[in-house]
Amino acid sequence: MLGLTHKAALHSMVCQAILVLICLVCYGCGGLSGAKFVFDDTVAIVKNRDVNTLPTNWTAIFTHDFWGASLLSPDSHKSFRPLTTLMFHYEFALLGLTAAHMKFLNLLLHCVNTLLMWRLVRSLYVPEVNTERWAILSAALFAAHPIHTEAVSGVVGRAELMFGMIHLLCLLLTVANTGKYGPQTGGLIMFLTAVGMLFKESAVTIPMSCVLLDYFQNGYFHLTLKDQWNLLRSRISYLVYFIGTLGLLTARLWWQDFETPTFNEVDNPVAHNEHILTRGLSQHYLLVMNIWLMLCPHWLCYDWALGCVKLVTSIWDLRLQGVIGFYSLVLVALMNFRRLPGMMLALGLMVIPFLPASGIICVGFVIAERTLYVPSIGFCLVSIYGFLYCYDNSTVKSLWRTALQVLLMLLFTVMMLRTRHRATDWLNEEQLFKSALQVCPDNAKVHYNIARLATDTGNNTKAFQHYHKAIELYPSYESALMNLGNLYREHGQLASAEDYIRLALQAYPEFPAAWMNLGIVQSAQGKFEEALASYEKALKYRANFAVCYYNMGNLYLEQKKYADALHHWRHAVGLNPRESKAWANILTMLDNRGLQDDALRLSDQALLHLPNEVSILFIRANVLGKLKHYIEAESVYKRVIELEPHNMLYHTNLGVLYHRWDKTQEAIEAYRTAISINAARATTARENLSKLLKRLEREAQVIQR
Repeated sequence: MLGLTHKAALHSMVCQAILVLICLVCYGCGGLSGAKFVFDDTVAIVKNRDVNTLPTNWTAIFTHDFWGASLLSPDSHKSFRPLTTLMFHYEFALLGLTAAHMKFLNLLLHCVNTLLMWRLVRSLYVPEVNTERWAILSAALFAAHPIHTEAVSGVVGRAELMFGMIHLLCLLLTVANTGKYGPQTGGLIMFLTAVGMLFKESAVTIPMSCVLLDYFQNGYFHLTLKDQWNLLRSRISYLVYFIGTLGLLTARLWWQDFETPTFNEVDNPVAHNEHILTRGLSQHYLLVMNIWLMLCPHWLCYDWALGCVKLVTSIWDLRLQGVIGFYSLVLVALMNFRRLPGMMLALGLMVIPFLPASGIICVGFVIAERTLYVPSIGFCLVSIYGFLYCYDNSTVKSLWRTALQVLLMLLFTVMMLRTRHRATDWLNEEQLFKSALQVCPDNAKVHYNIARLATDTGNNTKAFQHYHKAIELYPSYESALMNLGNLYREHGQLASAEDYIRLALQAYPEFPAAWMNLGIVQSAQGKFEEALASYEKALKYRANFAVCYYNMGNLYLEQKKYADALHHWRHAVGLNPRESKAWANILTMLDNRGLQDDALRLSDQALLHLPNEVSILFIRANVLGKLKHYIEAESVYKRVIELEPHNMLYHTNLGVLYHRWDKTQEAIEAYRTAISINAARATTARENLSKLLKRLEREAQVIQR
């Protein structure tokens, strides 16, 4: 007996080690080196003050959505995931804002989920297949499936991973309490569901999955429909699930004031189509598309919004053959559910977690691959179930089984290679956007994101090309029109800039950022009254628009209305204390007006929110130098140079400080460093160095005399 126990334990350890190894081969083993925040990570983490502000702002985390906007704001997506945000926040507090360690934690969670899935399937009672084989093979497929790459390699996929873990834990609890009829298990599962909903809203489907699992594990499907109905009504745990789910949904909606999110057409063209038939047919086609991505994950794209999936406008569209085929399979499964309960259970575990993303409520995407993370548990189960059913019931056993084994090993090899290749696409945005262009060349959002990235990296030629392509594909793409206008403004083509921004406003008249950018263009053209009207329009549609107040301050500065400029900049930093440009303008104005003490006091406030903001530190160093606080000024200048060592101006001003301080040798070194960085523009450094050397030469001559 002891030998059998040891053998079983060894077998269990080997299985688990193999599953973890598959996860590491697919996503780890050096695959995280050079990882950066990509796509949605930027908004949800890098630019989200709830994540990267210390001390912890508990109120903000539990009243803001996943993207950092107030849950009650009209612009909010209503995606309330405070525990996910809190995880990001504590990772930032403990380890800093680096993508590699956050992605590594995602990988660990994926390993945990894989092992939980293996344990779950091992514990199921499904007599028609070998559950040990079903467990290891389905868990291995889950570990290696390429559809999980977005959830594991994108940091914001943390919400899906935590939802998956809690979902699997609840299913394990359900299996462990099969045949028990007390309310304790139901209460615990509802508690875990509530916690799961604070990670990802889709966790509201967990009780439905638990009911399905309990139904099949207790063998209720063998009873007549009447007996099943009477039994289901008498189960206390099912009543707990029903009432608890309604209560959680009500509480969730109450927390967002029963408001529904508003999405643009670029986010989900299907939901915005005015024809009911087109919406219905397209939504059914999208269901099949999601299944196809799990079945054949060759074409993967980070954003399927515009141009990837054409709308189905007619019942004669040939793509509907896939829809008919899918529902035919579902019908056959329903007709045989008593004979093949394992298949029905697997199908249910695939369908139920997908319901929130299936179009029954309005969502802000067409297809989101990370939402398939939990439904893919059911997909992996049904796929391996079908394989084992064929394998165990084959008549020509030796040859057929050998062929099936070879095909299965080939499948795992291909899946692992595809996942590893896809994981490299998620290391940085350039690779991610390039891969999307190969899958969806007519996706306007892909071209928009490539253009945005090109602008950030200074490749303006590429940016112009892709912005124009995005607008060609989708002429009313307001964000692309506005950004193209901004690009023309940066190149001094103000008339073209105004034209494109006005086109953006025609497409979306309540676009606050476009009104603000129109004001910036008009201000550059000297149309100050029109610019002020545009800024006021922007504030009408977004009252707490800190950047707009900053630009209004710039407008008043150009008109030499200094008091008004200072007032608006102060308003900007009051709304957003991390508005660095507004702080810099305030400090510069105070310095220029001789109010150095006020400038120092306010720079202390600014550095509380932006401790490493170079522009603020630089102004503070200049002010300290003017006040002859040379030691402190030197310290701040050195900190500035440490942050940006290749900026010629910072070395020049440090040289000026040493020059005033009579530290001639240090001044000479600072000036020479500035000249070596940019000789053409280091005019001040060159002139000061020349004056200093001449002075030293004169002093040397006097000494010699």
